[in-house]
Amino acid sequence: MRSVRFRIEILRIALIELEKILCGLVLVALFLVTPGCVVRKVVHVHAPPQSVPAREAALAELVARIDSWSRPIRTMVATVDLTPTAGSVYSGVIKEYTDVKGFILLQKPSTLRLQGQAPVVGTRVFDMVSDGDEFRLYIPVKRKFIIGKDTFHRPAKNSLENLRPQHILEALIVPPIDPETETTYRRTTNSRTEPKRYYVVNVVEAPSQKHIIPRRNVWFDASNLELVRVQFYEPDGTCTEEVDYTNYQNFQGIHYPTHIEISRPEDDYEVTLTIEKTTFNEIIPPAKFELKQPEGVEVVNLDQPKQGASQDGQ
Repeated sequence: MRSVRFRIEILRIALIELEKILCGLVLVALFLVTPGCVVRKVVHVHAPPQSVPAREAALAELVARIDSWSRPIRTMVATVDLTPTAGSVYSGVIKEYTDVKGFILLQKPSTLRLQGQAPVVGTRVFDMVSDGDEFRLYIPVKRKFIIGKDTFHRPAKNSLENLRPQHILEALIVPPIDPETETTYRRTTNSRTEPKRYYVVNVVEAPSQKHIIPRRNVWFDASNLELVRVQFYEPDGTCTEEVDYTNYQNFQGIHYPTHIEISRPEDDYEVTLTIEKTTFNEIIPPAKFELKQPEGVEVVNLDQPKQGASQDGQ
C-alpha cells in the first residue's frame, strides 16, 4: 500500500512540474507571436561617424608641402565656372550674380589674365590683366576701362570693381615660404563639435622688433595632409582674404583643387572658381596677356587723384 501511495505522490509531483514547463512554453510563444504587445518601442541606434585618424606631420614637412604646392606650375590655362557674389550680410545688399564662364591664363611669377563671358551668348562681362605691378580692367557693359597699381585699394560702390588680378593670382598660386623674411610655427585645431582636425602653419614676418607681424595661415587636413585653406593678413592683423580648396584632381601629374572659394571681406565680395578643364606648363604667347584700351570708353586711372562724379567710388 505504501508503495502505491509513494508512486502516486511521485506522479503528482511530476504532473505539477510538467504544468510549470507548459506554462513557460506558452509565455515564450506569446512573446514570439505578439512582440508588439510586449515591446512598446524599438529604437535603432546608429553608431556615430568615426573621424579618420590624423596623420602625424612635423612643421618641416608641412612647410615643404607649402613650398612644393605650386613649384611644379610654370603656366596655367584653365576654363572655369565663375560665380561672383557681391555684398555681405553686414551691408544688407547680398546679390549673387549669374554664373559666367571664366578663362584664366597664368604665367609665373606674376602675370595673369582673367576673362569672364556671359553664358549662352558668350559676350564679355569683364576682362582684366596684370603684370604683377599694374592691372587693367575692362567692363564692356559700362564702357569703362580701369587702370591702376595691383596694390591700390579704395572701396568702390560696385564691390566687383574691387576685384584685382593679384587676388586671383595669390589664390591660384599659394606663395611659398620666404626663409629670409618669414618664419613659421605650427598649431593643431581640435574641436569637440567637428570630427575633422587641422594642422595650421602660421607664417609671420621674421621678428626684428618686439611685435609679431602676421602674413598668412595655411591649413592642412590632418587626415590626408591636403592643403585646404589659406588666410592672408595685413600687418595690423586684419584678414584680407580667405581661400578654401576642395575636390583635388590630378592634371598631368599635378595635384590641384578644382573648387576654389575666394572671400575678400574688406572688399565686400566673394568669388567661386570651379575648374572645368585645365592644362599646365604650356607655352603662352606674350600677346595673350595684352589688353588694349578700346576706343570711346571712359578711362579711370586709379593712380590719379579722384576727380568728378564719374569716378565716385573708384
